[in-house]
Amino acid sequence: MSKISELRMHARNRKLPPFMELGALSSEITLHNLFIYYDLADNPDNLSGTKTAKERHDHAVAGVSTGKDVYDLGEFYNQIHTDEIQLNVNGLKIYNTRFAMLAPGKHIEFHMDPPNIYNLICPLTDPVVLQVQDYPERFPVADIGEIWFINPSYSHSSRHESTETRVAILANFEYTEETYEHLTRIL
Repeated sequence: MSKISELRMHARNRKLPPFMELGALSSEITLHNLFIYYDLADNPDNLSGTKTAKERHDHAVAGVSTGKDVYDLGEFYNQIHTDEIQLNVNGLKIYNTRFAMLAPGKHIEFHMDPPNIYNLICPLTDPVVLQVQDYPERFPVADIGEIWFINPSYSHSSRHESTETRVAILANFEYTEETYEHLTRIL
């Protein structure tokens, strides 16, 4: 993707809100996902903190999400990629499902993501405060089991105040005209 088309896509994405609640998991599906997480977390080979940092660096928005800070994430932030996660949001073709574990007292600092990959977050163990840099609205709190869209074209961060490791589901879905129209209809 050329830099011009990337900038155009970021500008178009900015017509969507920075965050949007898309639904919630049932208690049964939340429990299922936690069971899968605890089963996979027992094996340290499933953790991909360094791989996650490299991927973030390789696909980062230049000048916004690169450098040493991205690689430092691997010290307190890990992911487990699996297709066993159940996450259904009507009308969206979700892929790259993973559990994201953030150590207590740590936060994902402000960053932007590529404009053609949309993000979802669904907290499993603790609520997450979603923030947008220089955005005047109040910051929403994603409660356990809620599924939230995160707009990649806003500089965003996530915070949690728990004394335990926070576990959330992350997933992606592709930017397409159909997806963009779907999101604008549910505003």
